[in-house]
Amino acid sequence: MDRREFLRNSTYCGLALAFGGPLTALRAHAATPLGDQRWEELYRDEFLDTRGDAQGFAFHCSNCQGNCAWKVFAKDGRVTREEQSAAYPQIHPRIPDANPRGCNKGIVHSKEMYQGDRLLHPLKRAGERGEGKWERVSWEEALEDIATRVVDTLTEQGPGELMVYAGTGILSQGRRAGPLRLGSLLGAQRLYPASAVGDMFTGASLAYGLANTGHSLDAWFDADAIFLWAINPIVTRIPDAHYLNEARYNGATIYTISPDYNPSCKFATHWVPIKPGTDAYLAMSLLHVLLRDGHVNDAFVREQTDLPFLVREDSGELLRHRDLRARGKEDVFYCWDEASGKEQPMPGTPGHFKKTLRLGKLRPALGGRYEIKGKEGELIPVTTVFERVRAEAANYPPDETQAITGVHPELVERMARDLARSNKAIINIGFALHKYVSGTMSCWAAALACALTGHAGERGGIDTEHNWSLNGIGPLSSPKPARFASGFFSEWLNGDMQASMDTHYSDEHLKATAGYDSKDVERQVAENRESGKAYYGKPRALLLFADNMFRRNKTEAHHREAVLSNLDIFVDINHRMDSTALWADYVLPAKSHYESWDIRGELGYHRFCNVTIPPEGLKPVGETRSEWAICLGLSEAMAKVARARGIEPIADPDFLVQEGDMAAPVMRDLQTLPDDFTDGGTLKNDEDVVRWLMENVEQIAPWTPEDARKNGFVILNEKAGFTSPLYANRPYHSFERNVYLREPYKTHSGRQQFFVDHPVFKEHGWTVPTAIGPLRPPSFPLAFYTPHTRWGIHSQWRTNEQLLRLQRGEPYLWLNPATAAARDVGEDDRVRVFNDVGEFIARVKLMPAVPPEAVVMDHAWEPHQFEKRIGLNSTVAGMISLLELPDGWGHLTFSPNWDGNMIAHESSVEVEKA
Repeated sequence: MDRREFLRNSTYCGLALAFGGPLTALRAHAATPLGDQRWEELYRDEFLDTRGDAQGFAFHCSNCQGNCAWKVFAKDGRVTREEQSAAYPQIHPRIPDANPRGCNKGIVHSKEMYQGDRLLHPLKRAGERGEGKWERVSWEEALEDIATRVVDTLTEQGPGELMVYAGTGILSQGRRAGPLRLGSLLGAQRLYPASAVGDMFTGASLAYGLANTGHSLDAWFDADAIFLWAINPIVTRIPDAHYLNEARYNGATIYTISPDYNPSCKFATHWVPIKPGTDAYLAMSLLHVLLRDGHVNDAFVREQTDLPFLVREDSGELLRHRDLRARGKEDVFYCWDEASGKEQPMPGTPGHFKKTLRLGKLRPALGGRYEIKGKEGELIPVTTVFERVRAEAANYPPDETQAITGVHPELVERMARDLARSNKAIINIGFALHKYVSGTMSCWAAALACALTGHAGERGGIDTEHNWSLNGIGPLSSPKPARFASGFFSEWLNGDMQASMDTHYSDEHLKATAGYDSKDVERQVAENRESGKAYYGKPRALLLFADNMFRRNKTEAHHREAVLSNLDIFVDINHRMDSTALWADYVLPAKSHYESWDIRGELGYHRFCNVTIPPEGLKPVGETRSEWAICLGLSEAMAKVARARGIEPIADPDFLVQEGDMAAPVMRDLQTLPDDFTDGGTLKNDEDVVRWLMENVEQIAPWTPEDARKNGFVILNEKAGFTSPLYANRPYHSFERNVYLREPYKTHSGRQQFFVDHPVFKEHGWTVPTAIGPLRPPSFPLAFYTPHTRWGIHSQWRTNEQLLRLQRGEPYLWLNPATAAARDVGEDDRVRVFNDVGEFIARVKLMPAVPPEAVVMDHAWEPHQFEKRIGLNSTVAGMISLLELPDGWGHLTFSPNWDGNMIAHESSVEVEKA
């Protein structure tokens, strides 16, 4: 009996056992066969054949937050099939498990690996940049020339002129470690990727001092109310979307807030059809109803928020210790204590000696106006943050904002009631919200709505993009200090994006809609550049790993030309020829998701740390190498050049190390680079890296790679929670340590913060949540926004042949039939989308689900998929939010928790037949 026959007979036996009797008894349960069914053998034979002769495990480490374990099968050294592992354990009998996890993108990667755009060999540019002429070269030749030119940059211009950037194509702790470590040792620039792609949640940062916060998505199951705000989980959270359906059956009320009737609306209780970019007005109307009707959890608000803090009515600033005492502190704030009838410092503020939110005998007043004696004996008029918030929210009654948002007042009233009366309510903030300038205010106001109603900890609250805390990675990825730079600010300056902003938006219009103009932006940009904290200038050499920079940036060609004009050498390292690689001087072929050892555990949507272990005997695709091997090869080539030239260690005075009582500059030693990169030879390859991570990240303990071999994952322990423990038997909820243990928050006030008196916020009336926008100019009639697609993760898988067959095979946009008819445009017509910064050609799909005043298009089509290789971002003008530029005020200081966004959805366009 051969293997195939054995497996087939085993299947028959299993069916017989399942039905509790001999195989012949199955006929009683089966329908009468219709015709010849031998065709079924084709599928059975294919299944058996593609199971192959080796099996490993993998996940897909691009900018997808699913993080799903897959079985990967190979035959004769070639991947033939993937299947969902579907082995995640149930954490509690009353909560559905996380299985099976996976989506349409994961299931096609075995085909993507061997597609025509796969990079197979090192390539050197043979013509002009972007001309598409290439010369195949050896690894040795490529690495030697690249190393020589990078060493020239380092020695002649300094480490700050080199950028080593790992983009969102690899976000795993394993594969990402190579470029991060190499850049760290060289002192190179390193952009913050979440900011560069516009995925920062600055509204959450204002409130909590944390951008990424929330819940594991199994927390949806027992929620009473769920608000999906600018998020479409049926499309973008496919592995976890079942929890929404299960929550609905479990009694949850679900609101979907979206301009278009997207797939998630079908599973919701209510669709909130908001006009594009008007979310801040809806959020403020929600606050209006909550405050008007007294839906305020007094005890929570007094203890956990800054709403009782006193605000000076003369200066508009928070009352501080320095206002009352000579040489007083900047970070001690006050309330009016109803118990003692006087001002009292609030415990838990950073400068207070009590590091707790417990109020003791204090009873902070939420309202009122008072006079406080200042340090010079003067009387200072004060009120509370709560009074300021209430006064601002009073300006946005739902019956007045309806004209702006398109949302009926009764729907706003219902949202407020459901939020207030729910024991557990979750507001999920999608990435799309902060693609508008108003997104910061919308999210900040939504956080305030949760605070007013006491939703935090087990009672829910705001959910942006929850991540786990993984300690111990630093020595691997950052053995020496690198030039960590703001993503959005660097892209803005490197791509000269203000030029297109000035073209598309008049100062008069900006002032009317946003409250600031181009001169305000220029002034704040100059101030930020002067500080030097988050920007290191245009690089002369760029090593780009797995990032489609020239696809995703606004005013496509303008940005690309501005960046390339300053580069002496541009090296693109990726597993496929994307739109950015086309413009490189060298293209180096990397392995893809199934071919390297890898590990990913930071994504907080579930508690499982997935591991990639390639099938035994898997053959390289062409001459591909892992990112770790490529970086090691570069370090060896650079060391060879340094030794030949006798280059001594390069002093980097921007970073100092303490040596006894003296401070000395960090040294960049090129001759010892390979030894430093491999940590003395202990980290030779990608498997060594994964084993190191599993041994050194305490949240993974006690698991080993051998444990991961069983199902492709291990379970994170309780230390993985950042603001709460990760309990083994219930969903994760943020801020339990703050709510239950009364630990201070990571904010300037030590509490959930809803008042910011930074000068920019004061000048523009933004000290408390308010409404701004939308900014799109009236010179073109249609809003243009580009939601995340079902058919790719950013541009990854956008050219996949199977997925293209499930769409229309080429770029297309959605138009409301009424909008199309007014322009004499029909189904599948070619249209020109244009404005004053660019144009592109695409097909039309008529879609009644999209609003009449908008053009909607799935994002991330590659420019080379369009006519003339001109992509959709050609019509997206540069835009930067003044709200996200302030720096150096309390927790609003550049870091992974405070950086800005590339604004993508504020441009307007027109459409006509092509």
